[in-house]
Amino acid sequence: MGVLNMIRHMDTKRMRQTAKEVARQARKPYPVIFCDMVWCGFKYQAGYLDYSLFQFWNLNGPQRASILTRGKNNAYVRTLNDKSHWDDFDVKPTFLRLFAPFADRKWLDLTVSDPQALQSFGEELGSFLVKPRDGTHGDGVEIIRAGEVTDWQALYDSLTEKGQTLCEEVIAQHPELDRLWPGSVNTIRLVTILGSDNTVHTVAAYLRVGNGPRPVDNFNSGGMVTPLDPKTGVILAPARDKSGFLSQTHPVTGVTFEGFQVPMWEEVLSFIQKAALVIPQVRYVAWDVAVTPNGPTLVEGNQYPGHDIYNLPGQNPSKMGILPVLDAVVPYNSL
Repeated sequence: MGVLNMIRHMDTKRMRQTAKEVARQARKPYPVIFCDMVWCGFKYQAGYLDYSLFQFWNLNGPQRASILTRGKNNAYVRTLNDKSHWDDFDVKPTFLRLFAPFADRKWLDLTVSDPQALQSFGEELGSFLVKPRDGTHGDGVEIIRAGEVTDWQALYDSLTEKGQTLCEEVIAQHPELDRLWPGSVNTIRLVTILGSDNTVHTVAAYLRVGNGPRPVDNFNSGGMVTPLDPKTGVILAPARDKSGFLSQTHPVTGVTFEGFQVPMWEEVLSFIQKAALVIPQVRYVAWDVAVTPNGPTLVEGNQYPGHDIYNLPGQNPSKMGILPVLDAVVPYNSL
């Protein structure tokens, strides 16, 4: 989506409200912030939410130019990812079939199953996850315990009515990640670009960590995120949630974030190098990887990599964004 289209679809009321909130936070006059917000939209393809989240008012020109904004991220997706293959990632049962060697767990699609199959599945596993077959942000993810189910037909009807039609075996994560937070599977977000020479480049690495009653680690659903050294898998900074709160240690378990070693990192990198070659028509992917006691496994792949967790304020003293890393693989000006 180009700048003019972004302007055409912009929620101007929300933009003005965001500018007022930013002006209070930045302690600058509203007209100054509003005009700068508009300028950054034209100059850097930064939406007003980008301006707020990445604190553009605190960045100089080179820092602003290095941020992977929504507009620039869209350009990479539009150029590198063949739209005819988006459903290979977006429709979760399709993804699980295509990536079966990398997502080794039992699952059931209720759109092509009946209550009896659901009961057999649940009783075999004891407990299982349910989720929408095309959902995002961890929305609609719940754990069902078979021992608590009294009417499988009623459960089937309820799940299908709410669109929670994908049932999955619960992933048992590595003890080290369980020590960090046992209430969810804490996944690694690895972003890769498949180069024109079929070389897989890892351009970003983050760990997402749960923090609350929901069994998800998503940044947009109450979880936290922290950057990893892509070479070693060591956490580089405090964890941050969507509200901007920075945590040196996990608020519940007390485990220190910075310096924490994600287990089996070499295996994770080797694993994702192979997964990134399965659908070469989709070259720019954000992978969510869990680490089990036996090695890495794919939770999902995202043909539209979000851009919101990269270079969040408080986690990067240089305030430089990751766009130069992507640019070194596929120059932005060539898109």
